Amino acid sequence: MSEKQRFLLLALRRGPVIFTGQEPQDEHLAMLQLWMQGLVDREDQEQPGPIKWRITKRGATEAAQLLR
Repeated sequence: MSEKQRFLLLALRRGPVIFTGQEPQDEHLAMLQLWMQGLVDREDQEQPGPIKWRITKRGATEAAQLLR
């Protein structure tokens, strides 16, 4: 897991993260990689505009292991 993925996963433990499209490409890539691993999920998938990302139960477990 990359540093950027760790940072985002730990940030998601505190609450949802909203992507507006202004984030750096490396953050977009890291979030998509977390999504592909099943660690995060999108809200409002059918609506255009900002994307709200939430951590999944599997992601929360993974994040807890990162803190050990």
